[in-house]
Amino acid sequence: MIKILKDYHRGMEIYDECHPTSLRVHIEAFKDEVKEFWHEPNFGEMWDILHQGGRILFYLTKIPFYLIAFPTVHKHSKRFSEYGCIRSRRNCQKNCIDCHEKIIIDS
Repeated sequence: MIKILKDYHRGMEIYDECHPTSLRVHIEAFKDEVKEFWHEPNFGEMWDILHQGGRILFYLTKIPFYLIAFPTVHKHSKRFSEYGCIRSRRNCQKNCIDCHEKIIIDS
């Protein structure tokens, strides 16, 4: 459990360094998650919506509500542990230095 949270927090930290956050960015990401759910409704997308909602609340309050969406936290942690990016290989934009270097090494 500790490794999962450690990898998750490190992955999110790197992602947020490469993709500066603002309330507007978080709201747009939330809308994107809702659109993904609308096009392909499933539990994974529901957890992603809850996670992004938690990220908005964390941005506003610094209370880690995003941890409620543990399946998404675990998914991001696993991705970061495997290849250095919280995004799926398909959606990784390869513009984070740590992420990009790890993907090159692993490829």
